[in-house]
Amino acid sequence: MDAVTLRGRKEGFELNIDAGADFDQALVALAELLNKIRLEQPQLGSDQIELELTTGRRLLNDAQKQALATVFEQFPEFNGTSIQSEVMTIEQAEIDRRENSIHVEPNVLRSGQEVNYVGDVLFVGNLHQGATLKATGSIFVLGEVAGIVHAGFPDNAEAVVAGDLSHALQLRIADAVEILDHQKTPFTAQSVSFINDLHVIDYGELTDLKQINPKLYRKMKEQ
Repeated sequence: MDAVTLRGRKEGFELNIDAGADFDQALVALAELLNKIRLEQPQLGSDQIELELTTGRRLLNDAQKQALATVFEQFPEFNGTSIQSEVMTIEQAEIDRRENSIHVEPNVLRSGQEVNYVGDVLFVGNLHQGATLKATGSIFVLGEVAGIVHAGFPDNAEAVVAGDLSHALQLRIADAVEILDHQKTPFTAQSVSFINDLHVIDYGELTDLKQINPKLYRKMKEQ
């Protein structure tokens, strides 16, 4: 298999660097390929050709990415827009694991405390007034809440807060904030709070979750 291959796609061109090839040899092959295209297509002019780079099961380190950038600097007609790999770093795998898991918070959070989570949270503790529970994902409330609940931090508008917020002081989802009026909006254990199409906080019932947030509904069905 060639160290470097170019193929056309509907969105542009894909440049594949064979994962089994010696990387230095692949760089030489890449320069030769780009030079060949430039010589055969002199009409390219100032219009750049967008190339998406794929590396299969090879994960490039920073030095290798810089070496690729150096090659492309010699050929301004081409723009390597992104690098895609079939593998991920340990750090990214850990982030994905946390974002797709549900954390259980059983503790008493007192005034002045703030607890932050990456992913979804099942809250079964006691959130005192003046305390904050914050998550990048959704928050499911089974405990007592009198403080501030913030789901979807900082900008995840698909997050929801499910459960009884009858005594909560404030509700936040992504960048939307609601000072709760419990006479206007009564809550029960089946309540769900979400961002609607107007990007404001709205309220419904868990029985309507499939319509409110189909993605979250499917995720919960799978677990």
